[in-house]
Amino acid sequence: MNVLKSAERKLEGLVEGVFGRAFKASVQPVELAHKLAKEMGDHKTLGVSSVFVPNEYEVYLGGDDHEKLSSLGDALKTELANYLTAFARREGWTMVAAPRIELKRDDDLRTGEFGIATRTVSVDDAAAQVAAAPGAARPAPAAPVAAAAAAAAAPGTSLAPPAGASPAQTVLYERPPAPAVRYAVRGPGIDVELTNAVNLIGRSRRCDIVLTDPNVSRQHAELRLTGSQVVLRDLGSTNGTRVNRRAVTQAVLRPGDRIEVGTTELLFERRA
Repeated sequence: MNVLKSAERKLEGLVEGVFGRAFKASVQPVELAHKLAKEMGDHKTLGVSSVFVPNEYEVYLGGDDHEKLSSLGDALKTELANYLTAFARREGWTMVAAPRIELKRDDDLRTGEFGIATRTVSVDDAAAQVAAAPGAARPAPAAPVAAAAAAAAAPGTSLAPPAGASPAQTVLYERPPAPAVRYAVRGPGIDVELTNAVNLIGRSRRCDIVLTDPNVSRQHAELRLTGSQVVLRDLGSTNGTRVNRRAVTQAVLRPGDRIEVGTTELLFERRA
């Protein structure tokens, strides 16, 4: 069965995005994060003074991929939701409620293939859908957007709506307190402290660390903060990534390590 038609059958009226891969490798969470952000940008709605983007995403996975990623539980959904929140905030886009990601199984998909359906659903709309379902229990009164967003955020994340905000306005997701250990990267004209959970390196202006080196891919690599560690991951770049002269696809960094992307060298350091 055609993948798009399968998604259309299950989510009538929604927009689908289907992504195939050249090789039958399992779908990785980082790949989902980047495609979800792309779908968010592809389905913008221009308002009078705001740019609205979807806040609900249903990811369709083949059997093996669904079993593997579902085993990560709510931790994966929370991480993906936080990534979309940070991405939308950086772009100045508005979501009417906290992002929600659901993983669905579709046996018509092969390993490495996945589809994404997007839509915009407010807190009140979601409650109405539950109430309309046959035999559904009477839902509790809809919580304010800030409370709904807090439920989707990672532990320790602080959320607060802008002054005078109504539930239909943007919820501001405050950056969590900086960890006791701070890290940064330095290079030619570059001195960036790593404050996001995921920090993109590349030529694109959407990246957190923007390089003008023509040998660097638009989204070349990422630096991911995981507890007290920083993990460098190559994002399928054209010219690859090296750490201390060795080619890597992923590496846990130590202060003093030298990262090479294209012809640019960056120094990874710890700051007090």
